[in-house]
Amino acid sequence: MKNQSVNQVARRIHDGIAQDLVALGYSLDQALGAPELPISTRAELRSLRFGVTALIDKVRCEILDLRSTTLNLADQARLICGDRIGLIDLEIEVEQSLHPIVIELLRNATVHSGASLINLRTSQRDALSIIEISDNGTGNIELRSDRFGLVGVRELVTEHAGEIEFVSLAPGLLIRVSIPN
Repeated sequence: MKNQSVNQVARRIHDGIAQDLVALGYSLDQALGAPELPISTRAELRSLRFGVTALIDKVRCEILDLRSTTLNLADQARLICGDRIGLIDLEIEVEQSLHPIVIELLRNATVHSGASLINLRTSQRDALSIIEISDNGTGNIELRSDRFGLVGVRELVTEHAGEIEFVSLAPGLLIRVSIPN
């Protein structure tokens, strides 16, 4: 019953807000195509268009989150990372309450790392569930209080009495989350 209502919300967001944002994007595209448009206005509209595109991507991710309870972690990784997903080694099944951690870290790697390859691995060591996400990107990570994705990840890890570790690779970054079983 809960999944059905969540899926209905996801569908309403997709059919409503998401479509409205796409229509707004098309309207901006039309305005950008006007030959008489001054250069300064064109630059402002282009900036707005990029903003609308980013909002569309965020809404799509939220819809995916709402529907994610019906997808397994490997499928979610493929949807989020697309052709950048490399190794998916799910030695252990990660409990559903930890999926938002994995999803946000995969999203961050996809959006912010500049990586062409993103790997996901889960394992168990010493009564710990281990989640590792690695990439071949820039290796930079900015932990700021206004970056709500990583703030949320840290909060979830803390709620599960776990630890998160950021390991710089050459090139790339490895993020390891350890959660007691």
